[in-house]
Amino acid sequence: MKSSKLKVVCKLLKIQTINYFSDPVNIVLGFLLCSVTMLCWVAFKPTEGGISTDAFVLASAIGISTIRNAEYNLNCTLVEWRETRFIRNILTTPISKKLFYFTILLFNWIVNIVIALILFALAMMFSSQRVILENVQWAPFLAGFWLNIILSNIMALWLSVAFKQRDYVLILSSISYYIAMYLLGLGIPWSTVGQYKVIYYVSYLFPHRYVLHIMQAAWVGTSGNMSLPIPLHPGESWEGSWLEQQNFGYGDNGWWLPSLISVFFIIFFTLLFMIAMNKKYRFGTRRYAKYKGVAINLENIEMIKKSSSVNELKEFIRISEIDKIQNDFKSKKVRKRPGD
Repeated sequence: MKSSKLKVVCKLLKIQTINYFSDPVNIVLGFLLCSVTMLCWVAFKPTEGGISTDAFVLASAIGISTIRNAEYNLNCTLVEWRETRFIRNILTTPISKKLFYFTILLFNWIVNIVIALILFALAMMFSSQRVILENVQWAPFLAGFWLNIILSNIMALWLSVAFKQRDYVLILSSISYYIAMYLLGLGIPWSTVGQYKVIYYVSYLFPHRYVLHIMQAAWVGTSGNMSLPIPLHPGESWEGSWLEQQNFGYGDNGWWLPSLISVFFIIFFTLLFMIAMNKKYRFGTRRYAKYKGVAINLENIEMIKKSSSVNELKEFIRISEIDKIQNDFKSKKVRKRPGD
């Protein structure tokens, strides 16, 4: 990467860092809520026949905090910058769109990794969580972690483009987060909520179900057949229940099946995002495509954006003036009638 591009990336990362920490909601919901919930369950002492903590509660906390940061918080940034015309102003500069959006995603990835490490450090204060580390299958766990980030990012990009109103974008992002929070293994343990057949089967419609289950199964060493772990405490609520027979709901198939379904959802939302982008940024141009002046002006805008120095800009202006004179001459010649 050239030094100029590196400077641009650093400045954009700095702007996003200030923007992230200036909003208390990002900290409270993106980190504190998940961490406090996780710590409560980790410290919770189950009674025989009562609600029990999932052995993979740390994996659930990491996965669900990722959804909050990779989807909701990313949407907050995109919507806010769209309303303040920051994105529009940036894209009128020589900075490429790819570099700009890559930097936004890069910051989001860094935040998710840092929060995951903090949650891990907090959980390791408890001996019960340190013991579970012996069973962790790191390859499928990390695969699920990154699939979760990518899926959440793609969903955020689609929502920010598909809906013009800020409220709709943030409400849909919040729904996605709270469904995962309370129905997929953190706010209420999966060993409890998964026993309700209606919730169990309806959850197949939730895109984040599959990435979270990969992480959860891998954390307790059962990603090979996607089964629930051996009970940590005798008489746990799901032991011998209908849920124990169903497990995570993929038969005897390993983590490749939920991974494949997750990739399908990623492709699906990517296509929706591309369709929304095409509809938003191409429709207006096609309406006026028959007008020659529109095409010329769009071409001029692109040339100005590509100019990296004052001399290049002056040269472009000089060429544009020559082209304008030639076009005016041709148009006058066409309009001139025979015999005039």
